[in-house]
Amino acid sequence: MTYISLSTVDKIYSYSSLVKIKQNLIVHTDFRIFCLSLKKFELLLGENVEEDYWKNFLRPLRQYRFKLCAAPLPFNHPIACQPETIKFIERQLKNCKFIYQDFASAADEIFNLLINLSKSHENPQLDFIATNYPNASIVLKESYLIPPLEDLLSKIPQLHKTSILVPSQLRTNSCYEKLVVIGASRWFPDYIFTAPRTHEIDIVHYSCIKDKWQYKPVFVASLDNILPSNFVYLPISKEEEVNIKTTENLSEGIEADEIIPPTINWIKIAKKISTFSSFSDNEETIEARLFFLEKNTAVFLDTNAKTIVIDLVEDDELQVKKEIVTDIEIGMFIILRTNGGGDYIIPLANHILGEKAQNFRELQQLWKVRLNKKVGSSSLHDVSWRLVQLGSKMAKKEQNIRNWMSNRNIRPHEQEDFDAILTFVGLGDRLKEFHEAADKIDSAHRKAGKHIRQLLLHKVCNSNLQQLEQIGKMDFELPKADGGSMTAFRVVEINTEAITIPYSKISHPFQLDGEFIND
Repeated sequence: MTYISLSTVDKIYSYSSLVKIKQNLIVHTDFRIFCLSLKKFELLLGENVEEDYWKNFLRPLRQYRFKLCAAPLPFNHPIACQPETIKFIERQLKNCKFIYQDFASAADEIFNLLINLSKSHENPQLDFIATNYPNASIVLKESYLIPPLEDLLSKIPQLHKTSILVPSQLRTNSCYEKLVVIGASRWFPDYIFTAPRTHEIDIVHYSCIKDKWQYKPVFVASLDNILPSNFVYLPISKEEEVNIKTTENLSEGIEADEIIPPTINWIKIAKKISTFSSFSDNEETIEARLFFLEKNTAVFLDTNAKTIVIDLVEDDELQVKKEIVTDIEIGMFIILRTNGGGDYIIPLANHILGEKAQNFRELQQLWKVRLNKKVGSSSLHDVSWRLVQLGSKMAKKEQNIRNWMSNRNIRPHEQEDFDAILTFVGLGDRLKEFHEAADKIDSAHRKAGKHIRQLLLHKVCNSNLQQLEQIGKMDFELPKADGGSMTAFRVVEINTEAITIPYSKISHPFQLDGEFIND
């Protein structure tokens, strides 16, 4: 929950009754022709658009279109179109006239439009902002577009102090003189416009985007102050030719939702991860949830576990906390170990155990391996009955036996259950030794978890949280013995459907490539 002060609530209420929302359409003929040609080509392909050949061709073109619509970047900016991308598309088209003769000419035409645009240093959206909004704050849909834009702004004297925001920052106590929203209003949460943090919002986007979002007041005192669309035509060379083309095509456009990049194919990711070649029959499996994070990253987390998160809507020490995986929400930041594996507790716990760590871990593995073998040679039902006969109470539930065998579980909670297991696997004469090892491991894990949380809390309190909020990712370098490098990733989307995967895949962030995208 986001906590807002009464003074901010008063401002928002006042802004909602006075806010002026203006739409500015930026016309650039070459970019408009490219966008409309791409849309028409997709319609021309028909059912062929689902084939891998055309998915690979269209994907970079769609991404190029979106990035330039979502941020005021020049057409030749490398984040929008790399030379390698041009070469990739060119290779795709080499055999087009032999495989898809009917589409070859239209595909070549779109490629040539891309080539011409990618050589242009023009930046009509930023030129418009520099002329009209030198003191405004810019709002972008995607945080990964902030660094390149910041670099551009730093080189423009009247804009080098301009701040760049992401939507989530407009749910805090901060208010602004003026906001410039880049892209279609439908790309952004309604609260930006219905609970405004400013008295003036200007929406800036290219004229090829159809934006049908309607302002809906949420406060009683709100007035309908949205201004009529303000069409802004920037100076372009060959003015007569341009005016003819724009007049002919001005009624055409692309629906805002069509420009948004394809969504993540959750089913495809889950299927691929669950069938990894490294997954053996003897490997422990676990129910997990898949989290889509910033920077095109994803991670599986144990549905029955807790993990450390940063929640910027909380205050002070509550910002860093352990959260049940099923309670994690979009907008929180998950902490993941990014050097040497996903588990950040075990390395520090071993450091706390010192020279006895290896011996204690070997003892822990010994009884677990033997218990696994007993289950494998008979059945869970039989092992359950045998353990109950030896004094165990919790062994009546077979799921408890599965938990005890798991590497995620240090030991049974009750002494009689642990004694029954040790006796059953032939270690009954060493009860004291195994209890000591389990006690020490458990204590070390608790100390490690508490220590890492305190270190992270200290790091968070001394870090630029605005940067974390903007970019959606931040590295935290802890002392080597305390876990090394850890990274906070903002949660962008959550697949709530549980999937069974190998335990070795838990908490290991991985990059999502093009094959996971729904084209």
